[in-house]
Parts: sequence; C-alpha cells; structure tokens
Amino acid sequence: MMDEREEIAFHTPGALAAVLPYALQAAGHGLALPGAEPTRKRYRDHVLLIATQGQGWIETGGATHAVLPGMVAWLDTSRPYAHGAEGEGRWRYYWLGLRGAGLDALHRVLDVARQPLFLPDGGKDMEAAFAAVLQLAQQGGPAVDALVNAQVALIVSRLAAGRPVDEGGSQDPRIAALMERLRAGLSHPWRIGELAALSGLSPSQLFRAFRAATGTTPMDFLRHERITAAKRALTESSGTVAEVAAACGYADPYHFSRDFRRLTGLPPARFRKGAGF
Repeated sequence: MMDEREEIAFHTPGALAAVLPYALQAAGHGLALPGAEPTRKRYRDHVLLIATQGQGWIETGGATHAVLPGMVAWLDTSRPYAHGAEGEGRWRYYWLGLRGAGLDALHRVLDVARQPLFLPDGGKDMEAAFAAVLQLAQQGGPAVDALVNAQVALIVSRLAAGRPVDEGGSQDPRIAALMERLRAGLSHPWRIGELAALSGLSPSQLFRAFRAATGTTPMDFLRHERITAAKRALTESSGTVAEVAAACGYADPYHFSRDFRRLTGLPPARFRKGAGF
C-alpha cells in the first residue's frame, strides 16, 4: 500500500545559528493528492522543495511551473504562492523552511523571482540531503544547527552551480523574448517549429536552452501560462467556458477542460463556482 503519511518537524535555532549562514525553521516530507486544495500558507521563510515522486506544480510571481522528480523549487513564502499535485497522481516532496541573509542575497543573484526551478546534478544526493535535514530536525540536539548548515550548504552550492550567472545576472535574451511573445499571444496555435524559428535556434537547441532557463519545456510553459490566464478569466469575466478556452488558445473545449483539471484539480465550471461566479 502506498505511504500517504506527511512528516513535519519544527526547529528553534540555537545561539550558534546567529553566526551561521542558514537557520532552519522547519522541514517536512509532503504529500499532495489530486483534487486537494493547494498549499498557500504565508510565512517569512525561504522554502526549498525537491520533488521525489509524481508531478506537481508551483505558482509564484504570476506564473505556473510544472515540477518533476529531481527538480528543486525555491519559494519566497513572504509573497503569494501556491503548489499542489498535477493530474490524477500523488505528488511527494521534501521541503525545508529556512532563513538567512545569505539566502536573501543568493535569491537575488540567481534571479529566483523569475526562475524558481532548478534541475541540479546529483538528484539522489540532493534528495538525501533534504531527507538528512528532516531527520536532524526530528532528532534535535545541540549540534543540529551546525549539521543542518553543512547539508544546506551542499544543496545551495548545487543550485548555484547549475545556474551560471553573468555580470548582469540576465536570462538568455532569446528565451526571455520568446516567453514574452508566448504570453502576449496565448490564443495563437503555436508549434515547436515556429517557436524555434522565432528564437533563431533549432528545435533541439531551443528545448535545451528553454529548459536551462526555466526548468521546463516551451510547450509545457505555454500550457501553464494558458491555464493561469484561464483561471483569471473564469473569475474576472462572464464569458462561457468555451469562450475562455478559445481566448486562451484551446479550439477544443474538451481539451481545455482536461488540461484545466489536470493542472488545478477542478473542472473549469466548478473552479468558477468556487470563486463565487
């Protein structure tokens, strides 16, 4: 039988934490079920999350991103965010709630506000580091803060190494321009060949460059942007579901409803009803 338990351990940093770069607040092993309410809790912490099983999604900065096993998401929980399971399967992940001036600076340098997903090397080692922090928080003791810092240093060094930053910390301008083009033309029936031509890359080059910049593929990015726009339209307009689907690039309302439910856990009409329409 599949394990459906969640684990969480809170930690009160000791005096040593004041001189260390990272201060652990809590750690956990999370489980998101299909159709369940998304997690939206607001704290003041940085939350690092590594997906271990199934597929999930995060919503932050007005954009939605798919999170696959091995990916790490970095959330600033002082700002609006949400995450949950995508589709019909369970989504499992480890998470760490952290504070520290070093994290604040690294968040800016790595441009996490625009690119919250990472695909670091050594996925199993990363997962083991997250699990080790949870175990340390559960065990407690005077050495926890020092041992946690060693594990978190490993995690953040892998994240930083996987995202080279130039002097301006800028994203590949071709990918940034393409993302803006997609957001501005959600109703257009985009194809990979057309996207590659717009970016001046071959389809395979585009796939690699787009994944390096965003952690996902061009078409998956487009699908999430369309559903994010559809959620706004369903709550802010009186258009029919078919009209919202067409405005967001779905000629087939059935295809729209299938993607919408896969990403939000609810069919469009029920989503709208829950928003008070």
